[in-house]
Amino acid sequence: MKFASEYTCGTDSPLELLPLKVLVTVGTAKILRNGSRLLPQLALGVAVLLLGAYLWSSKYAGYTLNHDYAKIVSWNPAEEDDRRTDGGLRVVVFGGGDVATLSKASWQVEGPNAGWTEILCEQLDCALYQSFIPPVDNDGGAMVSNSLFEAAVTRTLSVDNNTFGGLDYSWLVEHYPIPSHQDLLHQVDAFLAGPRPLRPPRETLWVFDIGFWDIWNLATLPRKLATHIIETQMQHVFSYIELLYSEAHNNESVAFSNCYAGVDLATARVTTTCLPRASFRAFIPKPFDVSLTPGFESARFTPPLPHTKAEQMRNAAFLTRHWDKTVQDMVNEWVRLPDLEVDDNDDDLSGIKDADLLLNKKSVKVDGITMPPARREAITYDTTGYIQELMVERQLRNADIVDHSGLGSTAMAEGYSEVWEPCIKKYTVFDDSNNGTGNGTKDSTRWSVCDAPDQHLFWTEFTVNRRAIFEIGIRAADVFKRHVKMDAEWLRKSREPLSSLRKGPDRAPLRVEDSKT
Repeated sequence: MKFASEYTCGTDSPLELLPLKVLVTVGTAKILRNGSRLLPQLALGVAVLLLGAYLWSSKYAGYTLNHDYAKIVSWNPAEEDDRRTDGGLRVVVFGGGDVATLSKASWQVEGPNAGWTEILCEQLDCALYQSFIPPVDNDGGAMVSNSLFEAAVTRTLSVDNNTFGGLDYSWLVEHYPIPSHQDLLHQVDAFLAGPRPLRPPRETLWVFDIGFWDIWNLATLPRKLATHIIETQMQHVFSYIELLYSEAHNNESVAFSNCYAGVDLATARVTTTCLPRASFRAFIPKPFDVSLTPGFESARFTPPLPHTKAEQMRNAAFLTRHWDKTVQDMVNEWVRLPDLEVDDNDDDLSGIKDADLLLNKKSVKVDGITMPPARREAITYDTTGYIQELMVERQLRNADIVDHSGLGSTAMAEGYSEVWEPCIKKYTVFDDSNNGTGNGTKDSTRWSVCDAPDQHLFWTEFTVNRRAIFEIGIRAADVFKRHVKMDAEWLRKSREPLSSLRKGPDRAPLRVEDSKT
């Protein structure tokens, strides 16, 4: 399931142009009504028409209609807006969501109406937002790979498998079924099969919000098997990221971004060694430990002995740390992969039969000019730290303790008085429509809402409240902005001449070209 919304800098209606048309038409008609004073009235009529044309051009010349005339995108030529000449920033989100992602329960009781990735998009003033995260329901969210989890469950239930000490895992199938949502592979395929935007975005931020619901399910498995599943899943994740990286170099792909939009390549130096390289940025937040949510205790099935919830809680905490470590290891390997080979002469590619080699040989061309391959960049974001800090803060305040870092001293207005109980709770109402006769009885699900929603950190059993979601989105945007700023600073320094060890009369280091003279 796909959810897409477009943010533009203006969405005025064409009907707003009608009053100006009426003013000019009626005014001109009245002026030209009498013929006895024809010449003065004609002069005045021309003046009114010129005034109308000026007002029209100054206010409405910036309006541009899209292909189906559904929206009018407004921009002011006097303003510095990157969206004048290109598609701006696009944010594409894959995964299963986390504690700052919307759920169906939140919609039912008018809870938070935006997840942290949408707040991220708004803070970055993105032009297009696309989320492939399915709505989270009572059965949980999407996983990285449904087939891997199914294979792990099958292996655990195998009769002739004595690896797990003969423990009974037959309850897994009923209480932790294979998710019905699209997994990460199918989400990426759905994106690549989608229509291309009217204008390619200048840049795309690829967000992979994964891990939260994977660990919810994997915590039921034997720890050693779950560890191997996570490592295999990470190989799949980065193979999908690499697929998007390759597709981003294909001008005809929906994944393509034109970072050189607005650049006059005809007059610029157009060799691939001097053009700035585009950035392919993957944004991968750290998963929040699902065992810290109220739902881990209230909504989780109590397994038969010798299995316990405490055992699964320890598994979840361990797997969360292992997930983070595996992601960091894979990131370090992925950013060091060799770049796509740039070949300025595509005429020599006709004899290449191997598809992978042909893909590596092809390079991006903009206006017929070969562009250098994009840099692989991965940005990790720790949502866990912020939420855990709020929880520890409340616990320290309850115990009247302040630690060495100042936790426990935050003003109540900035914290939460309740960090464990969710604001809304689900309960079942027994409905007997036949006055106790026993016929036509049914159960209905109802929701109770707390009296002070802003004082509860958790809105639902698995989702934090509106204020926390907004803060997480703002912090994520700040992380991205700092990364971009640092990246630009490194690019600037890389273009400066290298300094030598020799110093001039003013004791300043000499540049390389100065030291040669």
